Amino acid sequence: MIAFSDEQARKLKAQDPNAFNEFYLETVDMFFRYINANYFVPKQDAEDIISDFYVKFREAVKNYNPEFSFTGYFRTIFRNTLKDHFKKSSEISFTDMKHDEESEDFGDTLVDEFDISQLLDNDYSFERIQQAMKDLDDVSKDIIYFKFIEEKSHEEISVITGIANDTIRQRVSRAIKHLKQLLEE
Repeated sequence: MIAFSDEQARKLKAQDPNAFNEFYLETVDMFFRYINANYFVPKQDAEDIISDFYVKFREAVKNYNPEFSFTGYFRTIFRNTLKDHFKKSSEISFTDMKHDEESEDFGDTLVDEFDISQLLDNDYSFERIQQAMKDLDDVSKDIIYFKFIEEKSHEEISVITGIANDTIRQRVSRAIKHLKQLLEE
């Protein structure tokens, strides 16, 4: 996991060019992996999105409040940059990130460890997984990416996504359950 010290965040806020270079080198691969794992856009579009992010980030970091998570701050800017890109693009629809938490009973959304291991044991083709991921809502894509690609804890996912820590287990389970359903269709 990429972790930034308070000193690094302070230097970025002060517009230190060396801090921006370090930030870029530490994050650019992560952003490319995230876009490729979740959105499957052409390489040029991914480069444009990431480029737009760094321009927006450089200006926005001036307003960063050190009382909040720096990782959550820059990931929010990145997520908003993604939204802006998809809003501008007429070819790619951006799914609504809102989800009614009350629509399902909590117990119905949980997936036990057997279901997860059974899902992971199946030998699905990359194309099939890619298509199933496209059909997930953006919050589920994010959660699956953070949990299984970046191997983040529920607490870390909570900070990044802004979803309450108590809700993360439910959301992880719901995302896995939905992905499993899509792969079995």
